[in-house]
Amino acid sequence: MEFKQSVGRHRSYQYFLPWRPVERQKVQVILEAGRLASRAVNTAFSKAIVTYRDSLTSTEREQLKTPLSATVMDTAPVYIFWYYDMDARRVAVEERKWPTVASGALVEIGALGPPHGWSHRYVQNVVLPEVLMPGLDAGPQRGGNADAGLAMAQGLLAALDEGLAAHLAPFDEAGAKEVLRVPGTWEPVTGMFLGYPAESWEAAGQEPRPPFEGMFFEQRATEPFTRDPEVTKRLQDAGLIQRQAPVPWRAKEVRAVSRMLGLPHTDQ
Repeated sequence: MEFKQSVGRHRSYQYFLPWRPVERQKVQVILEAGRLASRAVNTAFSKAIVTYRDSLTSTEREQLKTPLSATVMDTAPVYIFWYYDMDARRVAVEERKWPTVASGALVEIGALGPPHGWSHRYVQNVVLPEVLMPGLDAGPQRGGNADAGLAMAQGLLAALDEGLAAHLAPFDEAGAKEVLRVPGTWEPVTGMFLGYPAESWEAAGQEPRPPFEGMFFEQRATEPFTRDPEVTKRLQDAGLIQRQAPVPWRAKEVRAVSRMLGLPHTDQ
């Protein structure tokens, strides 16, 4: 699938075929994509735990659920729980193992070079004491990490590219610690629930977003970045911008899928 189509296909898919397993090879593709995401100082801030609905007891599944993920967990065959490792910076600084910036690896291979001021001396005398070490004595700090989010986002696009449906939803942090043996220094990002869709690929249609010019700006925050209609049309043709929700048959589809999966359903 082309990149633009992968982005455009994203929906909050909620209905999976619980009897159709996801190939383990496809799960690896998702993790490989996450591993290659951009990361500060080449440190592995992102972590992920893969588990499977059918490998968990009903009690364990209940421990992992939140109101926003309960029904999805009942039908999605694969769960990937994404985390931010709050202790990754300390470990990188103290161990200085290849290939983190703290180890000097990126200088050595030429990824960071002299034209931008990088050298082994710069890493030792500036980057470590002034960038990486300050604040370490305060211990792991919650608050999320952009690098962990980037890894998850690339994994999500890889899932769609592999022909899988995906749903992002929170999970119970305390339950995951007990069921999955999660270290106390890992902060949850979100859960990714995967499978083959029981609904159509179009689902409800592309979910609406706020106006483009209200989100993006040029030169200053008071000047909207104005859309070019020709670019918009090209992205529609390429599959990035698709038919916006709602689609006319959605209510019938949800009723039919609910009956097929044995899910409770009431008309709104």
